[in-house]
Amino acid sequence: MANTAYTQQALASNANFQTRVRNAISTVAWQVLNEPANTPNNKARVNYARSVIANLQMAAVTISPWLVDRPNLFGFETTYDFPSGNVVTASGDADIESQIATDWDVLAGNLEPV
Repeated sequence: MANTAYTQQALASNANFQTRVRNAISTVAWQVLNEPANTPNNKARVNYARSVIANLQMAAVTISPWLVDRPNLFGFETTYDFPSGNVVTASGDADIESQIATDWDVLAGNLEPV
């Protein structure tokens, strides 16, 4: 079954998925903090990384509604697991991290296309 706005927003609201997003955004934030200072848009990237680490839960809840519609998540099947009562995605942790890393500059306030 193809993903829809309903499947993706149910996924975004799922506490288990938000836990995965929290871990992924934390991982990417720490990677950004370890980037060389000459990385393009470094100051904004680092400032955003620090704000993410200061409040991981808020960061995960804030980005989940649009993250689920990005290619690395929308392209994988979203289903409902009745035994566990959870909405699940076939996207792996690496897929979630990769999408967040791809979108980091925009999250950090750089609205120029990458």
